[in-house]
Parts: sequence; structure tokens; C-alpha cells
Amino acid sequence: MVHIQWKDRYNIGYKEIDAQHKGLLGILNELIDLVGERRDPEQVAGIFHRLCDYVRIHFSTEERYMRSCGYPRLEEHEALHATFVQKLLELNAAYDPADRHLLDETLDFLKHWYLDHIIKADLDYSPFLQRYKTEAPVKAVIFDFGNVLCSFDNDRFLKGLSALCGLPEAVLKTRLYLQSTLTQDYEAGRIGSSEFLEGVSALCGKDLSEPDFIRAYTDIFTPIEATSDLIRKLKPRYRLGLLSNTSPWHFEHAIQTNEVFPLFDSVTLSYEVGASKPDPRLFEDALGKLGLMAEECVYIDDQRPFALAAAEHLLRGLTYTTPVTLMSQLRHLNVTF
Repeated sequence: MVHIQWKDRYNIGYKEIDAQHKGLLGILNELIDLVGERRDPEQVAGIFHRLCDYVRIHFSTEERYMRSCGYPRLEEHEALHATFVQKLLELNAAYDPADRHLLDETLDFLKHWYLDHIIKADLDYSPFLQRYKTEAPVKAVIFDFGNVLCSFDNDRFLKGLSALCGLPEAVLKTRLYLQSTLTQDYEAGRIGSSEFLEGVSALCGKDLSEPDFIRAYTDIFTPIEATSDLIRKLKPRYRLGLLSNTSPWHFEHAIQTNEVFPLFDSVTLSYEVGASKPDPRLFEDALGKLGLMAEECVYIDDQRPFALAAAEHLLRGLTYTTPVTLMSQLRHLNVTF
């Protein structure tokens, strides 16, 4: 059977939903190939399971968006979603490569459901989402950690590391930050804490004590009191999120011990997601945990490229410079505190 081809007229106009529709199409086309070739039921079952997992995530996203924008036919749409998942499970259970009638039914259902659902049902809620882009009230404020909630000074780490291994700070800086990707790999979750310590020990030419290293590595943060005070004021009115490129030891020994940390409703950490900003997976993780649409959230980061990346995903990205400027920016968005 011929693949279903993506067409621009299928676009809802929301990057996240359109990307999920394209991802769904890719899995559907894989399934169409396997069913059409009458492949082994185990192979087909694997794609069915992937498809079921994917549509559950996608349907959850769609329903969250429709609920937020006040789409009046939400219950009807939810029923369509539930029917599709149930039909998928039934087709998976009944799949028989020798039953040509059942194969035709499966292929016909997949193709027509996808096209009818997007062209009719999904495009029906698109105008409500488009209007909500400009009307959405702020319901959550998401903060970066470094140089927003706490300032940090990596020179303090290099000084402490120098005292542990005897190498000059300038040499350590070059080896660690210019000739190595250890810190990036650690924050992105590509290596764990023990591997990070082993790697730094190798750069230093000395086996470093874990307690001494942790002390030097984490003693770099200074709370920004104005931000902590702002978080306390925002808490009664808004949901609060924390989103940071960080490592397990920085989280455990600095972020988690910050006095305002218990006030956050959601926490997104690069090493847990397995990616670093500006990767969209971090923003998607934060929105999913908060249960909100991107337009309903403000994201604050000291790095302008990261604030812009958030804005590309429809969050209201703000670049942190000073507490006074930040408060002015928030007031401009009608955020009260």
C-alpha cells in the first residue's frame, strides 16, 4: 500500500502538535509496510505497541491544549481518541498475516483514520488554539537556576581543584573546559558521577577523593536574594517550575538544598532528560509536568539564546539581566506579585 504523504494543509499551526502528527505518520507508514508485506506477527506487534504509546502521548498533549483554550467539543474529541486506541488494540490482537480481509481492514482503518482525524477533527480546534496564542493568561513561571536563582563562579571550583591536585588553575581551566567535554557530558546525562570524577582525576593526574571533590565542585553558588523573594511572592498566584542544565552533584548539593526549592511545582533537569538547552525536550518536559500550554508559561534564563529557544516553542522567553528589569518584564506580561 502507498505511504500516506504529509501535506502542508495538515498543519494545525502549532509546532509541537504538527511535529507529533508527523511522527505519528512515520510510525503509521512503518506499520503499513509491515502489514502490507504480511510480516511476522511479532514484528507487527512491536510497531503496534510503539504506535499505541505514541498516540497516548500525542492525545494527552492535544487534550491538554484543547482544555486550556476552552474547545467546546473536547469530550467528543476525547471519545474519538479512546475509540482509536481501542481499535488499535483490537487489530493488534486479531492480526493474522494469512487473513487478507483483515489486513485490508487494518490498512484501510489506519489510512482513513489518520487523514479524517487531522483534516476534520483536529483542524476544527485549530482556530481556538490560534486565538488562545494572544489571549492566554500567564499561569506558570519557569526559572533557570544558574545566574537567575543563584550566581555561580567556576573559578572557585578551579581554585579548590588546584588545591587538591597541585596543578595551576589556568591549566585546569584549559584541560577541563577547552580540551574536554566532561562537564557537558555530565550535565547531559551521557556519563554518571563516578565517570565524571574518574575523568577529572585523569585530567588532574591524581586520584581525587570524592568528598573533597564534591566540596570543591559544588561550592560555587551564591543565592540571588531578589529572585528568591520574587519566587515567594509568585507562589500563591502561579505554578512555578525549575529548568536547568545541571549535573547530579550540583542538583543534590546546591539546587535541592536551596531554601526556595520546595516551592517549585515541577523540576526539569538536563541530565534526567538526557539533553541540554536549547534542546526542545527540556521545554516539553517542563510543560508536561506543569500540565500547561506553552503560551501560559514564562521562562526566565540568563542566556539569551535559551530564552529565544523557549520563545520559538511558544513560551514567553525572558532574558534575565537584573532583578529590577525582570520585574518590569513580568509586569508587562501582567504577572502580579
